[in-house]
Amino acid sequence: MSTDLLIVISDFAYSARCILVTAFAHIQNNFARMALDQRDTKEWLRQIASYLNLSPSQLALNSGMAASTLTRYLNDKTNTIGITQSTLEKVAGYSGFRPHQFPGRLRPGFSEPDAVPFSQNDNSYPKWVVIAVENARSGRNGIDAWTMKSAALDGMGIMPGDILIIDQNKRPKTGDVVVAQILDQLTGTAETVIRLYQAPFILTHSMRMGPQRPEQVDEDRVSIAGTSIGSIRIPN
Repeated sequence: MSTDLLIVISDFAYSARCILVTAFAHIQNNFARMALDQRDTKEWLRQIASYLNLSPSQLALNSGMAASTLTRYLNDKTNTIGITQSTLEKVAGYSGFRPHQFPGRLRPGFSEPDAVPFSQNDNSYPKWVVIAVENARSGRNGIDAWTMKSAALDGMGIMPGDILIIDQNKRPKTGDVVVAQILDQLTGTAETVIRLYQAPFILTHSMRMGPQRPEQVDEDRVSIAGTSIGSIRIPN
């Protein structure tokens, strides 16, 4: 066999080997990227279900799909079972969070209060507001006033700065606005919030903040401290 032919064969073998190595690397990169995308998608689905206090099966049903649609995908450890964009869009349509938009806490670490007692800053209000609150309390036990600080109920017309008159003795019914306490069991601290009561949950109703996680009233971690019987708004 001539030297020239050997050189041609050697060059061809080298080129073929380079092509195979490049193709294999491309396949490996694609597989790794797909696995990463799968992990991100699964984490998004799990967080949406947790945020809404639902199991994956119930989230699928509420989104208009078979109960096993999400559990089959989430429980797959081999990354061989895929999920369609249509399925993700259905979950997004139900939850209010677009695909891969992760929900977060309303106020991480309770750094900004949802509501504060009226008495904390009653000196900053016009005199007529203070008199109105005092009149609401006059001769009645268990009447308090809280100032709304967040936009958690702006969809109901309750805006930041509104003052809510709260009756601590009134039993709430579905549709009432209530003052509730949510206990952080890790730190032992409690946050006071103003929410819409839809038995057995309290929830936000906000155009600005979008969907938030409903909290189940269990009189342990979440308890209702009073029911709104009126409100005061200071004109701008």
